[in-house]
Amino acid sequence: TALMLQTSVDYTIFFRELSNIPEEITPLQKSFYKDISHDETLRESWGSWLERWRAKIQSTNSEERNATSAASTEALSGAMKRINPKYTLREWFLVPAYEKAAQGDYTLIHELQEVMTDPYAEQSAETEAKYYRRKPKELFEIAGISHVSCSS
Repeated sequence: TALMLQTSVDYTIFFRELSNIPEEITPLQKSFYKDISHDETLRESWGSWLERWRAKIQSTNSEERNATSAASTEALSGAMKRINPKYTLREWFLVPAYEKAAQGDYTLIHELQEVMTDPYAEQSAETEAKYYRRKPKELFEIAGISHVSCSS
């Protein structure tokens, strides 16, 4: 958890990428808000963490499943993907959709509805590029776009 806070990760993207049971840290980096490419200590820490995590799941798979390693890893990946959605409804997607809807254009509302109908599924490359990404840095401090609150 400390490593995730230190790197500032998008949790949805992080856990979905982790669901692919990566061999190395590169796929997880798409969830990092902090660029770790020039921070050897962080890169090594993440590499060590991933190594320990993979060792733990390998030992758990061996103990619990008595199956081949590849089959048990695939089963774990599938199970993780069933509980870690690829797409989540984020306020910074909703604000533009609401603004357009207020002008009579419901295109984004319908698009979001379609994407969120099956948030665990792999969808088109276009959908992934548009909705499977970190929040743009320029939106972090803008009220009403930055965070969904409990009262939203």
